[in-house]
Amino acid sequence: MKKRPLNFSRPLVALSFICSLLAMTSCKQATKFAQLKYTAAQVNYWLDSSTTDSFIFQFYSPRVDDVKKPYQLVSYILDTAGNYLNPLHPDTLAIAKDTVVNLTGPVVLGNTYLTKKAIIAVISTDSGKKRVYDYLVFTPKIMSSNQHLVYAIGLVKDGKLINYADSDTKDIDSNPSPPAKM
Repeated sequence: MKKRPLNFSRPLVALSFICSLLAMTSCKQATKFAQLKYTAAQVNYWLDSSTTDSFIFQFYSPRVDDVKKPYQLVSYILDTAGNYLNPLHPDTLAIAKDTVVNLTGPVVLGNTYLTKKAIIAVISTDSGKKRVYDYLVFTPKIMSSNQHLVYAIGLVKDGKLINYADSDTKDIDSNPSPPAKM
């Protein structure tokens, strides 16, 4: 009987396949979120329209295959009749530089919204005078009551956060929808 040389190729292929599977399943792939900015020009354009009722925000990824890129938001504007004013060209909220926010735990991702009234409350003083600002900043956070991802709304001028709280306006967050009703 003739001896065959040892063939290590099959066991090596099987071993490399198993190692690949283990490596893929052991990697944690985090979903990244960042602070986002909605420029004063974009916001004011919609606020100046008498038909604007609400701002609906939906998650957006410019590079879904790049896990290092955080999610952004796009904004659809809903009018008082329930129609979208920008269905084909929503506003894209830009990433505020170097602001990846580390969130942990379970999270529910869904649309969020702000009413026109809520945004006007943020950008106006008690006397109704419009504040001068560069952009609204959206900071992601997870609601402890139901694990929905919402955004705390801030006001920025010259790179500094402006305290907009006054007698009738406290901290404002976007509302998850569902379960919130508009």
